[in-house]
Amino acid sequence: MSLNMFTNPLRSLLSSTSRLLAIPSSGASSSRSASTFAHLGELSPAKGSTKVDTRYGRGPGSQKGGTSGRGHKGQKARAGKGVRLGFEGGQTPLHRKIPKRGFINFTSKTYAPLSIATLQSFISQSRISPTETITVGTIVRSNAVHGLSHLSGVKLLGEPDPELPLPPLKLELSRYGKSAAQAIINAGGEVSAVYHNNLGLRKECFPEKFVGRDIKAAKPTRKTDILYYTNPKKYGYLANESNPAASKMSPEEWTKVSHAQVQPHA
Repeated sequence: MSLNMFTNPLRSLLSSTSRLLAIPSSGASSSRSASTFAHLGELSPAKGSTKVDTRYGRGPGSQKGGTSGRGHKGQKARAGKGVRLGFEGGQTPLHRKIPKRGFINFTSKTYAPLSIATLQSFISQSRISPTETITVGTIVRSNAVHGLSHLSGVKLLGEPDPELPLPPLKLELSRYGKSAAQAIINAGGEVSAVYHNNLGLRKECFPEKFVGRDIKAAKPTRKTDILYYTNPKKYGYLANESNPAASKMSPEEWTKVSHAQVQPHA
């Protein structure tokens, strides 16, 4: 018996196995070659993308065993541990020793400025109609003023642009500068300072959100607002509705008001 009888089958087996394990040529599909050698068990997250959580109280070998890294007893070692910021054990803390300067006036109000020149420009571009009453909502929806989420209204300021026309306008904004109001009046228009609270401002800016909701316009409650919007010199819209103070009334006016309050309703 010759040796080739045993070596030939072995050679054919090795050659077939090498063809199966051989890397395919460039013309073969790369996905097929990848699927030949990649397995789900070999997948792992990228290096540094994961972090093992620290396990407390799992023996001294973990470096966080026993006291779990809180030291021995004390206020900071208990459940719900912690001391509030600035606490110094009961003594006068530093933030109470330092003198204070200034304050924040929480009653102050900020108004979005609107120049007459901008108003004239928007009217000439037909972005605001001069024939309708111009309110705070009209100004906001035309984007002459951007948003009133942190503001209290719109204030008209400045001098008119002589190169742009200024038709007679009817304005119902929050406040006016002296020169701005006088320029509107000289052009044959009307100005009226109207008060709006936060809800009233939202209703003016987004009337579509209040369809079917009967919301009455709020009147000012703070003393400064009441004095402003009842002052005819400030063009307040409540100037005609408010009665003068009793100390400033004449005897005839006081008698009329008293009789009107005493007489019963019909």
